[in-house]
Amino acid sequence: MDCHYPMWILSGLCLISLVSAATVIELLVRIKLESDFDYVLVMKNRNFSLPEQIWNGSTLAKDIMERVHVPVLQLDEKVSYFLHNSLSRRLVSMVFLSSGNLEEHSGLLTALVQNLRHMTTSRVIFLIQSEVLSKVAYELFKDCWKKKLLNVMVLFKDYESTSTFYSYSHFPILQLEERLYEPSLQNIPIFPDRLRDFHGYEMPVIIGGTSPRMIAYRNKKGQVVYEGTVGHFMMAFQQKYNVRFVQPLQGKNPLDFAPSMQTVAAVRNETVEMSMSLTYPTIPPFGFSYPYEQMNWCVMLPVEADVPPLEYYTRVFELAAFLLTLGTLVIISCLLASTLRLHGYSTNISEFLLHDSCLRGVLGQSFVEVFRAPTLVRGIYLEICILGFLITAWYNSYFSSYVTTAPKQPAFRTYDDILASKLKVLAWKPEYAELFGRLLEFRKYEPMFLVEPDFNRYLALRESLDSRYGYMITTNRWVLINEQQKVFSRPLFQKRDDFCFFNNIPFGLPLHENSVFMEPVLKLILELYETGLTFHWMAMGFSELIDAGEMHFVDLSPHREFRAMQIQDLQYVWYGFGFMVVFSTLVWVLEILSYRLKSKPIFSRHLKFQNQY
Repeated sequence: MDCHYPMWILSGLCLISLVSAATVIELLVRIKLESDFDYVLVMKNRNFSLPEQIWNGSTLAKDIMERVHVPVLQLDEKVSYFLHNSLSRRLVSMVFLSSGNLEEHSGLLTALVQNLRHMTTSRVIFLIQSEVLSKVAYELFKDCWKKKLLNVMVLFKDYESTSTFYSYSHFPILQLEERLYEPSLQNIPIFPDRLRDFHGYEMPVIIGGTSPRMIAYRNKKGQVVYEGTVGHFMMAFQQKYNVRFVQPLQGKNPLDFAPSMQTVAAVRNETVEMSMSLTYPTIPPFGFSYPYEQMNWCVMLPVEADVPPLEYYTRVFELAAFLLTLGTLVIISCLLASTLRLHGYSTNISEFLLHDSCLRGVLGQSFVEVFRAPTLVRGIYLEICILGFLITAWYNSYFSSYVTTAPKQPAFRTYDDILASKLKVLAWKPEYAELFGRLLEFRKYEPMFLVEPDFNRYLALRESLDSRYGYMITTNRWVLINEQQKVFSRPLFQKRDDFCFFNNIPFGLPLHENSVFMEPVLKLILELYETGLTFHWMAMGFSELIDAGEMHFVDLSPHREFRAMQIQDLQYVWYGFGFMVVFSTLVWVLEILSYRLKSKPIFSRHLKFQNQY
């Protein structure tokens, strides 16, 4: 915060009665009692030697190890490590400055931040070898806030005689605190918890994304209301930590938001502290919060279409069932013909393959029984009647059920089936590029997608639920669509787990990797999961969208109405009838030709041969 300040700034002053002198080692022991730490990081410029007369510089590291009982890691401005990956994050950093000229120590402060990467909320003690200068402390604290160093303490060279130290708070504005160390006052912490209450701090954020994560609308009073999983998280964060969100990049219409991926840039250039939109993190996932949503990225496909009525006749019998029935007819025909011949009745050879009485009986038609049929023959006739009754009832029941509840077309089993069906899967261009950028083996399925570069048009097509397309959706979006389809007379779309390109994708909130708000965000996310509020807000998305006017209780599914049988429904029947007419005509013609050839001599008159002799 840039402002003109007097020579002495005291805001939030905490004065304790004057006490006897205290050493740096005693202060470290007190800090360890309040909250334990595993080691001490000591940093100073390479050309600076610790003064013996002020902080026992020559033996300070030894005194820390002997009296505080923790190891000491000593570094200078030329060296920096990613300590978070190798050592514990429970540490205290001690930084020695030879003077109050902060420009001379800019390299040291930069190295400190690099060493404390992902640990900038840890405790830091600056020991400045100069007289007390409030201007120096103020500038140092302002620079620490920019570098995401929150828990900072400053000791000037008179500390061991005055027991006075300085700290700061940035909530709600930058404040300098002067305090006195008193060992007897154990209830006043040296490093208070600054992240418990932000005291109305105005945090700059940017809001992005789409429903159902972010649902924004104006209520009856004209106030902007934020709902959805992210909208409710915003309200919970503000209420829990006493903070107020402000939007420095808000457009003219507060209800219009940029896509979530386009909000990350505002966080990276530090225009805002955090983005209130969910997006998938980079690899490694630095600069993102703990996953607020764990979701799958799948293909939502239309429900299989009904089989056309003209195919009912052919779908009643599967090939295996038809062959089994035909084989049974042949066996019974052979048995009947053999039995009749055994009892002296005349039979044709063709009746051993398919007997007329057997065929008529199976089709439910009447047939002629032989005169004075033996008992065995009558048993076979009874068997034919029972078989005909069963097959007729079986066929009619299946056909009737098809008419009342039409069967579905075969479901897609693989991505190759979708590709062969000519069904187009609608995808937004950045998501499409992300998919084929990570999964190169799916490049052969590129013709399966219909890529839409315009985000608003993509949303309009997806929300129309046009069953001519498939759609790329996430788990939370499917929860919303599934709730919406409960209003329909029959569902239009389905989501299958075997058609998911990515599973368990962690979606988090973009913020600076060293942000002081990383821990509060993490704590709130875990508490919301523990209480089940995240899943509750996800399930409430449909009703909230209705309140926002973006959805309505409308049945988008096509209505099933009574439909009389049409000529095209008998297409295969007409094909069969036409085939049999042509076939019977050919047989009739062949019979006539055969009869003519048999009854008429080849030569109409006698041939006379002349004797050549």
